[in-house]
Amino acid sequence: MTIHIKPIALLAFLTLTLAACGSEDNESQKTGSSAQASARTVETADVKPVQYRETVFATGKLALREEARLSFKTGGIIKRIYVDEGQSVRQGQVLAELALDEISAQTQQARLGEQQAEINVENAKLALRLAERDYENARGLYQDSVATLEQLQNAEVQLDNARNQLKAAQKGLAMQGEQVEVASFNLRYSKITAPSNGTILKKLAEANELTGPGTPVLLFGSKDKSKVIKVSLTDKDIIHVSVGDEAEVQFDAYPGHVFKGEVREVASMADPYTNTYEVEVEVIPEGKTLLSGFIGSVSIFTSSTSSLLEIPVDALIGADAGRGEVFVVEGNKAVKTQVSIFKMEGEHLLIQRGLDSTDKVVISGVGYLENEQPIMISQR
Repeated sequence: MTIHIKPIALLAFLTLTLAACGSEDNESQKTGSSAQASARTVETADVKPVQYRETVFATGKLALREEARLSFKTGGIIKRIYVDEGQSVRQGQVLAELALDEISAQTQQARLGEQQAEINVENAKLALRLAERDYENARGLYQDSVATLEQLQNAEVQLDNARNQLKAAQKGLAMQGEQVEVASFNLRYSKITAPSNGTILKKLAEANELTGPGTPVLLFGSKDKSKVIKVSLTDKDIIHVSVGDEAEVQFDAYPGHVFKGEVREVASMADPYTNTYEVEVEVIPEGKTLLSGFIGSVSIFTSSTSSLLEIPVDALIGADAGRGEVFVVEGNKAVKTQVSIFKMEGEHLLIQRGLDSTDKVVISGVGYLENEQPIMISQR
């Protein structure tokens, strides 16, 4: 049997079919367009492994490594000070002296006492010789039954006494000799002499002033020793610093010039007043004039190193204390990842944990990304 379709019905059927096909094509185009719009173009950066070397910064005052407060051994009136502040002096040069009248008299008195002690020793020796003779005579007479036992014993006692007197006189002479040495020592140290080649940093007294024993009169700095800058560090910094660490020093007197230095001494205990630790950094003058009292900025490059990872600071989404978040590229998606931040160095972050050296992080457009959002990497 043959089926006949009317022309009007056939036209309606074709129209509906074409409309349905067109609707499906439009939906496919909309879905593809939406997926294409959700992928965001970003820039990325490699995660770089670095060996971080801790650097400690501080400020301190320049000084000669060997500075001494020179004083007199005894007290008295300062007769004269022969030098001025800033003056260079030679080893052994007389710098100041006391009025020597009283000290010279004491020295003379000690020498007279020594001479008297020497006379006492000679007299004791003569007395001993006399006692020895009397004893020998008494013993001979006793053996001949001319002298009694009592007379012999009396002569023996006189002999022992003479020997004791000689020992006492010899001890007195030794004591007087020590007194002379003390007086001579005081006389010698009634003058201040330069212990080495150096510079007078400061005058702490003037002529005609009364000074006591050991009271500083001059502040002296030795030229034979190096120049150091002394800085104070906290306990957080001192644990990284060791003797021999390299350093750089800058002074306002020489703007832009960097002096090389080296850590020479590290305090083993804190200052009881400041609770900081003093570190001495030797400075190489490099032909420049460096004066005591210059204030310098010191950078100490410690031997303490750590293996860390470096990323641009632009990769950071947010941070709280030592923790932060970044987007890491995984395939064609940006995955939010937590990291442990060690330190910020200029325009980079140093990361302890959370990333791998093979990772890439998103550094542009991070504020508009969502976790696991598709991305396209810019080729710029």
